[in-house]
Amino acid sequence: MNSNLITFLDRIRQLTPNTKAKYGQMNVHQMVCHCTDFYRFVLGLLKLEEQPTISAMEALLRAQSRETVPAPRSIDQVKGNGTPPTTFEEDRKALANLLRDFYQLDEYYDFPEHFYFGKLNRSEWHKASDYHLSHHLRQFGV
Repeated sequence: MNSNLITFLDRIRQLTPNTKAKYGQMNVHQMVCHCTDFYRFVLGLLKLEEQPTISAMEALLRAQSRETVPAPRSIDQVKGNGTPPTTFEEDRKALANLLRDFYQLDEYYDFPEHFYFGKLNRSEWHKASDYHLSHHLRQFGV
């Protein structure tokens, strides 16, 4: 099993319904659902219809300076969008399961276009995924 996957699964297991954010507007349950929607999108289980409100370069610069990068409206948990939460434990399990599915995609998987960066190859999707998930797990101290 991939070492990044093992590390992420361990970090996800450390989350509880009472884990508080160090920064940002989402609570822990919203964050879990937001990250799960990221993988639903990559795995083709969720479609994003809207267009970005900032350029790819601005998104990259914001990410590099640890500023907030606007989420697609359809998965913006703060605004009440995205997959509705169920129970924390079920949603945490869904995140872990979809993360496993993502890491098990074969080399010929046809990834969707990234919301900001367009067509990415497998390696680039893994970097984007690792960055996004790590950012949100750090947000909650794990």
